[in-house]
Amino acid sequence: MVIIPAVDILGSKCVRLTMGDYGLKKEYELSPLEAALNWQKLGAKRLHLVDLDGAKSGNPDNFDVIRDIIKSVKIPVEVGGGIRDNKTIESYLDVGASYIVLGSILFKDIDSVSSSLLKYKGKIIAGIDLYDEKIAVSGWKEFIDIPLIEAISRLSGNYGIETFIFTDIKKDGMLSGVNLGLISGLAKLNISLIASGGVSALDDIIKLKELNLSNLKGVIVGKALYDGRLDLEKANALLS
Repeated sequence: MVIIPAVDILGSKCVRLTMGDYGLKKEYELSPLEAALNWQKLGAKRLHLVDLDGAKSGNPDNFDVIRDIIKSVKIPVEVGGGIRDNKTIESYLDVGASYIVLGSILFKDIDSVSSSLLKYKGKIIAGIDLYDEKIAVSGWKEFIDIPLIEAISRLSGNYGIETFIFTDIKKDGMLSGVNLGLISGLAKLNISLIASGGVSALDDIIKLKELNLSNLKGVIVGKALYDGRLDLEKANALLS
């Protein structure tokens, strides 16, 4: 398991949201590029970049900012937000993104990206946002009727998606601790998973490590790192 610092970009600035609410944003003095370079310097083995403008508009609004980050760091980068078609997927991969995170499009119009799911197998990650184990889409404003396990099975079996990021909406940006029960349950499935939401301090990393789940590949951390509640170097030392 690795710690994956999040760099969320809104209006070309580095921000963190609370429960995905754009009205509850916290801006940081570091630019997105400065934040990415800082986390790399402190030992990050991977970065999670999100175009929050793109997530709302459906377009890669911060493509240039993200491209510059990818070109400036030497560690793998996963990119999400505003990726709704094959062209955008290919554009990010062409500039060096290691992984593409797809969310709502997988449930609203998967046919529009199905060729990329097969062509770039292993590079596509499904981002599934959960509220009481119900799947939320479109900026967490809508819920889909497909049961969680059925959705995972379909994406894995029919489209070859191997890795899933599970975000617990209730805990996102809340610094309230990770949902260990949810993670443990999902880890029983034949998939690789990345946890997101709720990490508040080193104790949460310890609890995740103690689950001893071989297919828990990483945990995305945002506010706890930016607010100095979690020391990335100490956390990495613990995991190594």
